Amino acid sequence: MSDDVRIQFDSAGFKALLESDGVCDLVTDTAEDIAQRANANGNTDGFATSVMRGGYGGGRWIAFAKSTTAEATKAEAEEKALTRALQE
Repeated sequence: MSDDVRIQFDSAGFKALLESDGVCDLVTDTAEDIAQRANANGNTDGFATSVMRGGYGGGRWIAFAKSTTAEATKAEAEEKALTRALQE
């Protein structure tokens, strides 16, 4: 028996994983968690999420946590509410 290990990269398999409903759910849940922490940090409800298929790599799921109100934008500018949420 040889100690050589061979790994074959399966592009179609990785693409299927990245585009799956399970990955979409994980990406969505993570972004929502970040937005909730940002809202708590800034004492606001102006941080929200956006989920979409990205173009890089053939359509994998991507999500954003972003400010949607002037109050949330101010909380990020003055208190780093969203930035701190990423570090928690």
